[in-house]
Amino acid sequence: MIEKSISKHLYSTYQKAYPFPHIIIDNFLPEDIANQIHKELTQNDLWYRDNENWVQEYQVNKFFLPSGNKEEIHELGTKVPKTSLVIDYLNSKEFISFLEELTGIENLFSDSEYLHGGGVHKIKNGGELAVHLDYNIHPKTKMFRKLNLLLYLNPYWEKEWGGDLELWTKHDSHPAVSIEPLFNRCVIFTISPISFHGHPNPIQCPENVSRYSIALYYFSDEKPEVEHDVVFMKGAIQGIDLEEFSQDIIFGTTDFGK
Repeated sequence: MIEKSISKHLYSTYQKAYPFPHIIIDNFLPEDIANQIHKELTQNDLWYRDNENWVQEYQVNKFFLPSGNKEEIHELGTKVPKTSLVIDYLNSKEFISFLEELTGIENLFSDSEYLHGGGVHKIKNGGELAVHLDYNIHPKTKMFRKLNLLLYLNPYWEKEWGGDLELWTKHDSHPAVSIEPLFNRCVIFTISPISFHGHPNPIQCPENVSRYSIALYYFSDEKPEVEHDVVFMKGAIQGIDLEEFSQDIIFGTTDFGK
C-alpha cells in the first residue's frame, strides 16, 4: 500500500526536522481507501473516553476506539472493519520495516494487542489536547515507546476551525511547527524527552463535524533514560524552557502528570 522505497529518500529530511525528528507525508493512502475510512468513522456509534478525572483538565471532547483493553480490541473489526484492515497493515512487519528505514530506529514492534491510547481518535467541537510528552513505557507490556504515527482523515476541514498539531520547543511564544489536520496527511515523529506536542486551542468546528485521526504507536525493548507517564504542561507554556523542563523530568526534580 505504501511505496517502501521512499523511506530512503525521506530519511535525511526526517532526521534534520525541527524541533525534533518528524516527517509529513501527504496523500498517504490511496484516496478511495481514505474516503471509505472517513465514511466508516462518521457512521460509527461506539466511542470511549478516558475516565480518569485528572486527565479531563488537559484532554477535552476526545473519544477513542478501541478502549485500550485487550478484551475489547475486536471491536475495531466489528464496528469499523475497513479502518481495522488499514490499522492491521500499519502494524504489519512490512510497514514496520518501512518505519525503521525512515527513522533509523531498529527493532520496532507494534501495540496491536492493546492499541493503548491509540487506534482511532475523534475530537468534537471545543476539543483540545494540552501540550504534552507522551508516556514512554507501556502500562501493560512494559515495552518502551519510540515512535508515533498520526493519520488525519478530515476531507472538509477548514483552517479557521483550528486543530493543528503543534510541535513545541524551548521558550518560544508560539509553536515551532503547526501542522493542519488535512485529509490523508500522515505525521510520524520520534518520542523523546523534547517531543512536546498537542493541539492546545479549542477546536471551533460545526457541531456536526469532528476531527478524525488514526493514531498508532511503536515500541522497542531499548530502555529510555527515565520512564514516565504522560506529562501534560500545566497552564500557559509561553515563556517556559521546555528543554530545561524535560531535563527536570529526567533528573527527577519535576512532579509531572497526576
